[in-house]
Amino acid sequence: MTELDKAKDALMDLGWSEYESKTYSTLVQLGVATASKIAKNSNVPPNRVYQILGRLAERGFVHVVEAIGATTKFEAKDPLLVLNETKTRFLDKIEIAINALDELKERKQDTDTPILYTIHGKQELSSYLLNSLNSAKDSIFIGIDTLIELQHRGLIEKINELSDKITIRVITTLRGINDKYEKEVANKLNKNVELKVSKDEFSTIFMIVDSKIMIYTSFGFKNERSQDLDYYGIYTNDKKTVKLISKSFDIIYEEGEFYIN
Repeated sequence: MTELDKAKDALMDLGWSEYESKTYSTLVQLGVATASKIAKNSNVPPNRVYQILGRLAERGFVHVVEAIGATTKFEAKDPLLVLNETKTRFLDKIEIAINALDELKERKQDTDTPILYTIHGKQELSSYLLNSLNSAKDSIFIGIDTLIELQHRGLIEKINELSDKITIRVITTLRGINDKYEKEVANKLNKNVELKVSKDEFSTIFMIVDSKIMIYTSFGFKNERSQDLDYYGIYTNDKKTVKLISKSFDIIYEEGEFYIN
């Protein structure tokens, strides 16, 4: 494959048409050239090359070199500038798509039909926990049997980032704060995170976000593939279920004692 072919294929991967890719790549290689020379070197039909050059000129990718009394010639705009402009437009479109999809997601969560997904295993649990953190706008309540799980699930940085903006309450067990590794995790949490220790033991991880969505998992079920003990649970936005677990969290949290370093 020639360098010209590689350039053409790369532009087509970016959404350019075959003739646009061939015409622009050839013009970059030639520097300044007439339409007939571009057609000859690019294998674009002569009756199409003017149309393609005109389209590229409208987008600002090709300059028309005016020459009085001579054949009109064309020059390609610097590829770096062209591709940077393409990149900017592409990123803008991605941002628009993200915002539009987020709006749909919000509306979905506000519908009367509740969502319920099952969670199988540590990887799914970590994914649901992190995605739920990313959607938080007002509050996050977390009950976790051992604080080291926050580190294993990759949640510490996100919790600290959000703690300056929203209310975050975490409660763990005496078992979850009784050794140096657990204390190291506790000390990594920002002071804005309200951390309490429950006198009662529990072997679950649960999270409530904005009083709208809930994750509830329990440890101790066997993974069918590895036969190791693993987490299994649910993710839901069912209002009644979220309200019920929120009340349970409030009771446990009120009875807990603030962690003192």
